[in-house]
Amino acid sequence: MPGLIGFTDKHHKYSDKMLLSMRNLLKYFDSYVDEMLYYDENIYASRTSLGIINQGKQPYILDNRFFSWIEGEFYNQEGLKSKHNIASETDNELFAKIYNSKRSFDFLRDIDGYYVAVLYDKKENKIYLITDRNGLKPLYWGKVNDDFVWSSELKGFLGHVDFKPVIDSQSVEEFFGIGYLLENRTLLEGVELVPPASVLTFDLKKSKVKSIHYWYWKDIKPIRGTIDEKELVEELGSLFKQSVRKRVKRKEKIGISLSGGLDSRAILAAVPEDYKPLHTFTFGQEGCDDIKIARKVSEIKGAAHHFCNISHENWLEQRTGNVWATDGNLNLLHMHASQCISLMKEFFDINLNGFAGDVVLGGSFLRANNLDKKIDSKIIYDVEEYEIQTENFKHWYMIDKTDPYFINNRERRFINSGTVLIAKEIEQRKPFFDNNLIELVYGIPDALRYKSYIYIKMLLNDFPQYYKNIPWKKTGFPIGWSKTRQFSVKVKNKISREIGRLIFKSPELRDYTDYPLWIRQDPAKSFFEKVLLSENALYSGYIDRNKIQDYVRDHMEKKADYHNELCLALTFELWLQQVFEGKYRDTKKKLLSL
Repeated sequence: MPGLIGFTDKHHKYSDKMLLSMRNLLKYFDSYVDEMLYYDENIYASRTSLGIINQGKQPYILDNRFFSWIEGEFYNQEGLKSKHNIASETDNELFAKIYNSKRSFDFLRDIDGYYVAVLYDKKENKIYLITDRNGLKPLYWGKVNDDFVWSSELKGFLGHVDFKPVIDSQSVEEFFGIGYLLENRTLLEGVELVPPASVLTFDLKKSKVKSIHYWYWKDIKPIRGTIDEKELVEELGSLFKQSVRKRVKRKEKIGISLSGGLDSRAILAAVPEDYKPLHTFTFGQEGCDDIKIARKVSEIKGAAHHFCNISHENWLEQRTGNVWATDGNLNLLHMHASQCISLMKEFFDINLNGFAGDVVLGGSFLRANNLDKKIDSKIIYDVEEYEIQTENFKHWYMIDKTDPYFINNRERRFINSGTVLIAKEIEQRKPFFDNNLIELVYGIPDALRYKSYIYIKMLLNDFPQYYKNIPWKKTGFPIGWSKTRQFSVKVKNKISREIGRLIFKSPELRDYTDYPLWIRQDPAKSFFEKVLLSENALYSGYIDRNKIQDYVRDHMEKKADYHNELCLALTFELWLQQVFEGKYRDTKKKLLSL
């Protein structure tokens, strides 16, 4: 995503031209707003942004000692100003002034935000990289010789003249084994993500890096004693609505990417009624359940609903370039909104995203045998079906909850990559990651979240018109229906479907995509075969070429379904060509013209 870029220059061998080259790798559109190219005898730094959220000119300079850059925003500015008795016009100014007054990063635990920041203390010759509590906005770092480099995108490192990209073999194994990377690893050796809730310090004099957490999951205190469910439902609903309200500002163009699930629908319902006009957007193939459900709930809200059609003809169009945009982190199979982002941009600049609501409130990773337990390798295997050693988890996961592991990995490293892609053009806000909401949710026993128990009660209590009679795509039924009623309707629907097949010979269409079929159809079929069967394919240096070729043949001949494996292989091959050969980098270029 657009954001922060910089490096140190211990031996005075670089220039602002290299900084410009690195920053340009983060730019996808001429409309981006570029900050000044800052440099002195120690560092080079800059920022490029969408220009939607005002953070003033950067860096913000305080007493000619502190220089700060920020990408993102705070949602509790007024509370921070009041607590620390500081006046400021922007979050960046507020951040620098609080640090200057405290000379400590303890205040970071109070920030409710979605951001990354860089603070340069010129007097102490130290650089600090800071992430918010959840680390959902990426910031990469690495050392090149004795120098320190940071970038909001992995590709920024490719503009550094002394950085030589080398593929990390463990990351490749994870990508093909699990489908995404774990913890803070990247596909390039020597480059990592700054961990969540962290301050990463680089001492220019010593060329040493130190990392500390300013907040831990274990800081959340469990609620003791008897819990009144009615009161809990009221409190959850209140905090959720407050979270949404904090992320809706009157003069901004705000919209919602809306599916047939529970989470984005809850955000839609919680948007203040006086916010107008409100736009919603759904992608999928014609007639899919997501579109039908999204249209219904949009009508209740009075929001203008828009639809982007995905078909076998267009689904792959811009995903080749979007492999570049997501730094190879995201299997192109899951770039569902690729060809729809520019259409969304016509109606809103900021998207309220239902990201991970099913985890936070719905407890989707909870199992009957892992409630209120610390994460371990057995729990991970039971849920995700992959083996991992957990001896290095240490303090970050030291809480009697398993969700922090899945949030930090599957959500942060996989699902979040989809929102990072959209953020190339549209700012993202994620109401389910409000500090107050998180602290309440993870203070209650897991049993209350198991199988969305308390979540469903909250939704029916606070937003009945959106849930009582409108189905949840996952089950096909409204969440308030009893199992007896669901069974009765299932029987009736089955009879109706059988009659329909006999008379009309047409299958029922439910899902929003059909990737196994679409890969077997042109233009995707020809492209997969062209890239993966090429004698010059680069992936053969890292994974078994014969196995991939067998996948191609068996899938195309309908002997098996390898659509996931083929998309992983195509993603990896495209990224290798993007990094080492400079190909397939254009995010706007359509497949047919490649």
